[in-house]
Amino acid sequence: MAGKDEGDDPCGVSPERHNEAPIFTLLQVLEDLEPREAALQMAVDKVLLETTPLPILRFYRWAGPCVTIGYFQSLEKAVTQYPGLPVVRRWTGGGTVLHTEDAPYSLIVPRAEAFASVRPAESYRLVHGALAHALRGAFPGVTTAQENAPQCSSSCFENPVTDDLLLGCVKVAGAGQRRTRAGLLHQGSIQVGSSNFPQASDFASLLGSAIQPACLTQEVLERARLLL
Repeated sequence: MAGKDEGDDPCGVSPERHNEAPIFTLLQVLEDLEPREAALQMAVDKVLLETTPLPILRFYRWAGPCVTIGYFQSLEKAVTQYPGLPVVRRWTGGGTVLHTEDAPYSLIVPRAEAFASVRPAESYRLVHGALAHALRGAFPGVTTAQENAPQCSSSCFENPVTDDLLLGCVKVAGAGQRRTRAGLLHQGSIQVGSSNFPQASDFASLLGSAIQPACLTQEVLERARLLL
């Protein structure tokens, strides 16, 4: 990743452009807008990763305020930091995320897709580049961070890393990734003050050449509940 030139924004951001071709030939889009508890939402992603033959971009909603932590973070520390809120471990990495009015999404990529083998920094850049472009219709100032900020806490949104999305100097979108034998799971949070994401279709069209609507089946939900 190129370093900053003199005169760049003090927060370290990249120019506003998106010249990438879509990542997937066919992308399923699953708009699951029924609010569900955090533990179930995380379990749904795991089941989809283990079962889907096609890449899926899933948008969903939380049943209420909650906290998710990265796969290797301390559950006890998060519970102490956020008393009274449900705390759930994600299947991906990253830091602690407080979810209130954010718009969460997941990109689930089966192992057979070439993108599942793309190195983490590049896959993160490509997904967030598309997300930034989609958001700029409503938020023209959205940019991508060019470098990691000094870590000041365990909170994900207080520690922007390269290719996180910024509005001014405030981080508004971040994500965690994990690769398994089943494929790639990318779990993201968009924090621009609403659980609605009107730019969802724009985001999807930048990731997939062809879009196929999908639904969350009862079978997937039942399998997910067994993981709770």
